[in-house]
Amino acid sequence: MRGRQNSDGPGGATLPSPDSSLDKRLLLKLSGRRWPSSNQLKHLPKYLSDKEKTTVALLVAAILVSLVVMGAHFIWSNIGEIPASGGVFVEASVGGPRFVNPILASTNDADLDIVKLIFSGLVKTNSKGEIVPDLAESFEISENGKIYTFKLKTSVTWHDGAPFTSADVLATIDYIKDPTWKSPLIAQFKNVQVEAPDQNTVILTLSEPFAPFLSLLTVGILPQHLWLEILPENASRAELNLKPVGTGPFRFKNFTKNKTGAIYSYTLARYSEYYGDKPLLSEVTFNFYGDFALAAEALIDKKVDGLSFLPLEFREAVNKISSIRTYTFRLPQYTAIFFNQSHNQLLGTKAVRRALALAIDQEEIVGETLGYNGVPVHGPILPGFLGFHPDVKKFPIDLNQAAKLLDDAGWTIGENGIRNKKITGANGVKTDTPLSITLTTVDAKENITVAQIIKRSWEGIGVQTELEIVPASRVQQDIIRPRAYDALLYGEIIGPDPDPYPFWHSSQNESGGLNLAIFNNRQVDELLEQARATTDQEKRKELYLKFQNILVDDLPAIFLYSPTYTCAVDYRVQGIETGTIFTPADRFTNISKWYVKTKRVWKR
Repeated sequence: MRGRQNSDGPGGATLPSPDSSLDKRLLLKLSGRRWPSSNQLKHLPKYLSDKEKTTVALLVAAILVSLVVMGAHFIWSNIGEIPASGGVFVEASVGGPRFVNPILASTNDADLDIVKLIFSGLVKTNSKGEIVPDLAESFEISENGKIYTFKLKTSVTWHDGAPFTSADVLATIDYIKDPTWKSPLIAQFKNVQVEAPDQNTVILTLSEPFAPFLSLLTVGILPQHLWLEILPENASRAELNLKPVGTGPFRFKNFTKNKTGAIYSYTLARYSEYYGDKPLLSEVTFNFYGDFALAAEALIDKKVDGLSFLPLEFREAVNKISSIRTYTFRLPQYTAIFFNQSHNQLLGTKAVRRALALAIDQEEIVGETLGYNGVPVHGPILPGFLGFHPDVKKFPIDLNQAAKLLDDAGWTIGENGIRNKKITGANGVKTDTPLSITLTTVDAKENITVAQIIKRSWEGIGVQTELEIVPASRVQQDIIRPRAYDALLYGEIIGPDPDPYPFWHSSQNESGGLNLAIFNNRQVDELLEQARATTDQEKRKELYLKFQNILVDDLPAIFLYSPTYTCAVDYRVQGIETGTIFTPADRFTNISKWYVKTKRVWKR
């Protein structure tokens, strides 16, 4: 009957209403489709129990969570973290800048560090120690080894915006050659003729072939337009020495002085128009301290991000700080005892010098002082360099032989354990003279520990030994330049070319030269001159072997060890690469890759 409501059928069952039956038919009808439509699905809850509804809700939630996790994983897998531009690096160093000028800076590490970042040379050494073009686009060397032709990059500007040209190169070399400038590089460039056919070409001509010449051209170039009006005699006092303008990756920003006028902070800013790989760091600041103890303390207290050099005595304390990482570089440097025979005539006898060498245990020094962060050496050319002499004469510790040499030379041990000998004085009278030596070294724990070992060793064979410890700030001016020492415990860095000429040729004996033993041997001079003049590597090697045989036989110095160079940097500073460096400043060779900030980008 039309319009009839639900009624009980047989057995009391309830008949479905017409509306309910219709809804069910609509839900089940798929109209030939595999999946229900949204219009159909909206009626589904009417036919699910509470338990079924909960199950469905949980399944939907699980699906949504899975989709979120999968999406996050996909995003995380396809987004990478890369270095970002910006951030400041602050380094602690000892000393302070004086000449931020590449042709005046020679031995002051503070100057050389800043020069490395502000100035560029025609060529540079890369992280592998290879010489590659820098301001030069390319270069050629003539077959006779005398003519060097450089094609310059055309996109280079000085930090003040002026264009860099060949005139700047000509001016820089002229400044070096001018004695009024008092450049320590004058000896290396005195026979160099320079010309510029055009703004982008420089030709350097040597009077004779000079094998190490290319390595000298890493020296930074000065801006002619700024130095042109400065008189040579005023060059060392020019403001440009502390507020320099260069072409390097960083430019001068400012410095801060204390009440005594000493610079204690020096800041550089990234040069946005730099022609090479632009640095990621926006600024580099050097904070200067009076000694390494204060500098290490600043690093530990997080007042700075890095320490330019980490002496062995502070490594244990620094290594306890989990946020600090140490970096060790191979440095072509050797530490030796240089004898000044004119300052102490007792050292003029070869037997005495040999006895002193035989009393020293190199292995003890390398182990006790360096913690084996170095190797013993026996000559001035190190392993891996042209002319290295593995079979050069060595002086392994032999106390009996050392004592015999002194006995045979007439040095007898007195009751106080010190050897004496009657020596004729200037007045013609023979007097008992003790065998006494003063050993001078720089005030650093490593040097002091080595000096104490040597003192103990020499006194063990009856040689009275006094130690003179000199602050690093005074050693050049008060000790090395006036050659005011009997024996000097000191390190020499040989640079990218093993050329021993600057360290052992007699022309380098005077103040300012690097021949610390004041060694004078005509045959050695000739060998070193010939080695410089040949481009034949085998011939050069042969000459170096002969030179080393003569040098070690005469023993004007006792070669001890070659250390490694270690600096320390906070973990937040990334991108630092280790390898071979030729000066401490070369730790900045890849500074364009250093970074403190990162960003996330989609991987390609």
